[in-house]
Amino acid sequence: MADLLKYRIPTEPVIKQTGTFFELDSLLEADGFVLTDFNQTRIFGFKPSEEEGIISFSSEVPFVINESDYLNQATAFIAELENQHLNKAVFSRIKAIDFEGEKATCLFEKLCTAYPNAFVYLVSSELFGTWVGATPETLLEVNASTFKTMSLAGTKKAADETPWREKETLEQRYVTDFILNEIQKLENVEVAMNGPYTFVAGPVKHLRTDVQFSSETLNGLKLAQVLHPTPAVSGLPRREALDVIASLEQHNRGFYSGCIGWTSNNKSRLYVNLRCCQLQEQKAYLYLGGGFTIDSKPNEEWEETENKSKTLLNILQNL
Repeated sequence: MADLLKYRIPTEPVIKQTGTFFELDSLLEADGFVLTDFNQTRIFGFKPSEEEGIISFSSEVPFVINESDYLNQATAFIAELENQHLNKAVFSRIKAIDFEGEKATCLFEKLCTAYPNAFVYLVSSELFGTWVGATPETLLEVNASTFKTMSLAGTKKAADETPWREKETLEQRYVTDFILNEIQKLENVEVAMNGPYTFVAGPVKHLRTDVQFSSETLNGLKLAQVLHPTPAVSGLPRREALDVIASLEQHNRGFYSGCIGWTSNNKSRLYVNLRCCQLQEQKAYLYLGGGFTIDSKPNEEWEETENKSKTLLNILQNL
């Protein structure tokens, strides 16, 4: 029996394949569909075949933190940001709900309908179980010599019409500046930007800045490897933020905030794997994160993750 792969790039037809997921040593080896974990320590490619595919579930139960413990850990996280003089770091958690894993395909189809502007996917293999998601964030789009990326940071409810606070605008600026700096390190090019502007993604909205440039020589996968994980899912300074995340998050992020998408020759459509969940036979585990600064309030960050969960939760609870 084969592994399953289904995905839908925005504005394009759904791709449905069976085959085999296999591990790569580097993102630079990717050709076709690619999927990585948060730290790019596990990178998977996919080889199509004609075998019949099946849904596979992992038996490893993810660590789920309750609200009280989250608030305590978030307080410690903020203190560590101050101690380490970090501008920002992302603290995440996992939310569990009852769900019949056999409805994975139905969930994928409903997400495609509900979020036409998101990259929607379903992957299933004995190597890692079953994951489904609908992410709004492009990591890198390459078309010949044209490169596009975005910084997406700062979150509030879609219905919230109040002005963006300084915390969110700073979060967004940190990510934008990081992207610009990393591009300039690899290639001395003129960059065009649009933003920041408000971008609605289902039940929440974000601040977004679009970044575009041209290069005849830059390797797109090399740039993706350098950009990921962006400060939108890690923090700044990045290395120190990753250390704080590793020391205080009690769960394995798995594919959450990893890189996912498609690449071949001089074209790529790669995304940051947000708004995703891992499915087991009777549970769905939603992976949720929020950008923290020293001005963050733990209860507000908890509420932000609850709002983000609704991207999937609104669909999951109606299947």
